[in-house]
Amino acid sequence: MNKFLIKAIPLVVFSIMTVNIIMLLSRDRFSLYSHEKNLRLAYDRLNMLKDTNKIVIIAGSNGGFSINSRLIYQSLGIPVVNTCTHAGIGVRMQFEIYKELIHKGDIILFIPEYGGSKSRLYGESTLFRILSTHMPSAYQKLSLAQWLYLYKYIGIHFGDAIKHCDKEAFDGPYSEKALNEYGDIEFERPHKDSIVSYELSGVMDSDITDYYQYIHRYAKEHAITIVFLPPTFIESSYRKNSCQIDSIVQQLKNNGIPYQAPPIRYCFPDSLYFDTPYHMTQSGANKRTEVLIEDLKRILRKKDLRPSTYK
Repeated sequence: MNKFLIKAIPLVVFSIMTVNIIMLLSRDRFSLYSHEKNLRLAYDRLNMLKDTNKIVIIAGSNGGFSINSRLIYQSLGIPVVNTCTHAGIGVRMQFEIYKELIHKGDIILFIPEYGGSKSRLYGESTLFRILSTHMPSAYQKLSLAQWLYLYKYIGIHFGDAIKHCDKEAFDGPYSEKALNEYGDIEFERPHKDSIVSYELSGVMDSDITDYYQYIHRYAKEHAITIVFLPPTFIESSYRKNSCQIDSIVQQLKNNGIPYQAPPIRYCFPDSLYFDTPYHMTQSGANKRTEVLIEDLKRILRKKDLRPSTYK
């Protein structure tokens, strides 16, 4: 009996691994037709611009829904690639997927959402949904620690993929049709009065600050300019979480990677937000981008970069 069990162990392990791989690689039809397609489109755009200096926006959906890249391009005259899709893919993969296509002279506009849990670094089932659907080759970029953290989400991802198996192409701000040539969401999205307020933690996991430091070191070592800014955040949630945000600001400063503008600068009235504290209406995105351009010009002038491109 014991010999039989010993012989059966490899078969059991193989079977479990096979089932997990099948579940992991299940394509999600919601993601297939959604703005999450931008993860792959942004990679292709960066590849096309690999020999051109550019601005690369790295963030979650606060970057996709709340930035007008066309205004940045028109103002600075530098090509812009907005890679943003969803904070749920985690900061690590937001950077690792694209870093090989970011080179000397490029500018990284790094604007992660608030939050300090491990999921902000490694992601959630959203990462499986987007990678399996749009870029499964990127799984090779996950670290062992990330795999161990994410393993529990494989079943959740598979269940969601089953639920969405009949999903067809759709319209709206969350559809692939909402994406413009820069990677922004460019679709009518009026303010909703039912925006749910966020509860933030004032303490960031040390692994997150370590990875933020890594991005800064990588940029310096490769002669890339990094502009590290706070995300846009709805006024009502900002007031509610001001102490937590102050704590995040201090923690980043203590780790030698301070924001290059105060968070209050990116706090706007509730009426300029669409459906979450990070997703703005088009007019809100335009207003936030005007502030963003001012900060970009200030930071680039201070670094004595590309003064001739300013208009």
